[in-house]
Amino acid sequence: MSPTARRADPKDEARTRHGLFRAILAGAGHTLADAFANLEHAPEVERMARHPKRGLLGARITVPPDEGEGYWDLTRIRDDIYVVVANFAYKDLRVELVPGDGLVQFNFKLSGDMSLAISRAEPLRWNRPSMLVWAQPTGIDINEWTAASSRERFIIISIRPEFLAEHFLDLHDAAPEQLQAFVSNKREKLIYTQRPLSSQAFDVTTRLINNPFTGTLALVYTEALALELLCCAVLSLTSASGGATEQYSERELKCLHAAREILTRQLAPPPTITKLARSVGMAKSTLTKGFKAVFGETILDFSLGCRMRHAMALMRDQAWSVAKASEAVGYAHPTSFTTAFRRHFGMRPIDVRRVKSREKGS
Repeated sequence: MSPTARRADPKDEARTRHGLFRAILAGAGHTLADAFANLEHAPEVERMARHPKRGLLGARITVPPDEGEGYWDLTRIRDDIYVVVANFAYKDLRVELVPGDGLVQFNFKLSGDMSLAISRAEPLRWNRPSMLVWAQPTGIDINEWTAASSRERFIIISIRPEFLAEHFLDLHDAAPEQLQAFVSNKREKLIYTQRPLSSQAFDVTTRLINNPFTGTLALVYTEALALELLCCAVLSLTSASGGATEQYSERELKCLHAAREILTRQLAPPPTITKLARSVGMAKSTLTKGFKAVFGETILDFSLGCRMRHAMALMRDQAWSVAKASEAVGYAHPTSFTTAFRRHFGMRPIDVRRVKSREKGS
């Protein structure tokens, strides 16, 4: 990975000059801290809220109708945590320069199609439900861009590495290997890891995007759920640690990652473990054991999570019927899908449809 990542080269500068929230608030090339420092002064900001006793500041940026629709909600939790809730779709491609600021960034994606120029060889395309964690040292800049008409629904939580280590890691034991690199002050290049969203993280992300409160209550609610999401992230990275990768060869790890990629794409019908093992060239027992050790979930649990999250996105973002969504994730009977969905999310598929209907009517 290059010390200075490749920047995007959009063809139409006029369509991308507005950037995303950093450029909107503070101008192109400014940091996250710069953007938040300008919250109280930027003309694009509306719905300002403060909670002085808890050190909370929040605001909303609404996308102008001629550019798209939706909003950005931004909350600063003292000077330690910055929370960005994104729920928007721009009509045209939007590109933003992201300066390195030394923070650790946790990204929780529900839907959308963004790309990040993290390497010269190939940009990272972030277009499915997942958790993306990266640490970008000061002085290393990258570009990110969202596709035209892409419905983006995600949350970014940026945190000082010292605060992360002090408040979220066990100080009596060494931090898991997956987390050590992120809290280190000796990083010289951008590092990242991408993992599937757990059911809990998916649910918390959804609730935070659909924050039912306004004013100071919205700020307290955001603080609480942001902390819960950070706990989910640390748990996810911890479960991926423990030296599991040291027990497997490079070839075996490539096979395990290939198996996970197949599971994220093949939803109807999901592959059997036997077929999956044959596809990636591993023994069934090695695949089963290795998948759990490296990714922290069984193959069946991971596959089910992928299918349920996809069904949720289809019903919520594209207004698909329960029957159509169940078929899209490999269920022959909607009743079986309803049972699995309720067991997974703690709610019925029809409840997702009702929430969508209420949002349209509001």
